[in-house]
Amino acid sequence: MRTSLLLGLTVVTSFALMACSGFGGFTQPAGIFPTAGIYTDVKAGGIVLENGATASKEGRACGTGILGIIATGDTTLETAMKNGGVKKVVYVTQDIKWILYGLYAEVCTVARGN
Repeated sequence: MRTSLLLGLTVVTSFALMACSGFGGFTQPAGIFPTAGIYTDVKAGGIVLENGATASKEGRACGTGILGIIATGDTTLETAMKNGGVKKVVYVTQDIKWILYGLYAEVCTVARGN
């Protein structure tokens, strides 16, 4: 019982320290947007490159992270354009999913254009 209580206290303290260390928001090209410790699903950061143009295609480039230790993927604009067959970008956004203090994280760059 004592070992379980000590382990639980260690986990809670670790999460609290992570929250205080700057994990309260991601920085991306359009600024900072909020994250929550338990679950975050945010669409943010619209960067308009062609004002007034209508986008007919969409490409996504995603990266994932596990346990705040391992992160893989390619979230570059170039990859998003290639994946969607976009030749001329109208605007770019980011989709971010964050679960349990970084237990699982996913960041996607979304390019919309023609």
